[in-house]
Amino acid sequence: MTAREEVKEKYPNIYKAYEEITEEQFELFCKKHLDYGMSNVSAGTSLATKEEKEFALTGLWYRISDKVSRWKNLLINKRIAQNEALTDTFQDLANYAIIAQIVEKDKWKEE
Repeated sequence: MTAREEVKEKYPNIYKAYEEITEEQFELFCKKHLDYGMSNVSAGTSLATKEEKEFALTGLWYRISDKVSRWKNLLINKRIAQNEALTDTFQDLANYAIIAQIVEKDKWKEE
């Protein structure tokens, strides 16, 4: 039995929630990717060199850092969200982390 099968059997509610959230995440990623395009992450480069890839990953780090700061501000400082729910921050964090993995694996390409 795989770990996935075991979780599905032992923790069906968590399994189903995880599946639903990842589907929502992917749909959100696709919508935003169509809005922003390739150069939003690649900064107009082809990510062909180590330096271009590091630049893109640094940009993603800043975006993630901004989201973590927002999360901290809302929770620790008891701020009330003005524009986006806290869930939006979680979604952005998850998608930026996946995008970083795609860049790291040299898969951020149009083909």
